[in-house]
Amino acid sequence: MIHSSFYQRLQDLEDNIAKDQELLKDYEDELRYTENPKTKAKYRREIERQRESVARYQQEYEELKQQLNSSQSAQMQNVETQLQQMDAKINILLSGQVAIYEDLHQTRQALLNRYGSTEQIVIGAIAQQLNQNQLVLTQKLLDALEANQVPEPQMQQMLALLEQHLPALPTSQAETVAEIIKDPGVDFKHRLKVALPIVPMLVEYEGEIELGSGFNIKSAWKQLVAKLRRK
Repeated sequence: MIHSSFYQRLQDLEDNIAKDQELLKDYEDELRYTENPKTKAKYRREIERQRESVARYQQEYEELKQQLNSSQSAQMQNVETQLQQMDAKINILLSGQVAIYEDLHQTRQALLNRYGSTEQIVIGAIAQQLNQNQLVLTQKLLDALEANQVPEPQMQQMLALLEQHLPALPTSQAETVAEIIKDPGVDFKHRLKVALPIVPMLVEYEGEIELGSGFNIKSAWKQLVAKLRRK
């Protein structure tokens, strides 16, 4: 049985991360708009301190995670996602790639907007591990799925292959995705929609599939299925 102090620690951790995320956003704004080298140096130091905070939060998260054994609550998943987001933003801000980060953030947000609030926690954690091209590929696949461009036999084939490779995924969200795509009470097409963001995590495709306006869904789907079969 989980002691009540566990939930208090978890809530405190979530609150502290949220506060630091707000601070990080303020530092990001200052770095974007100031031209003063001293001011920039000051906020870079503050961001470095944020990195130390993330390390402490990660340690606290790991300690709490051990108490849950194999289970994983939605709140714990949210904390994990927040930590991943903070770590990624800190790395990008310190590398001076703010504009690149903003484009990536917008693309990730566009992907999340296609899902319900509960699924966004799962998809958000997966999306944090995808680069710009991988996110665009996912969006293209979802476009084709929602436009009914993919025959049902191909959908079944893809879903079966993704389910087969889920245990190999380097993400704590794999178990949650597996539960969704195996749920007979969920529409088949929707199960595949939830599973599609993991495709780029399983296959290398860059330079092989054209992601522009001439995107060929039939060719892309065939290539991706073939790659999954060979794994």
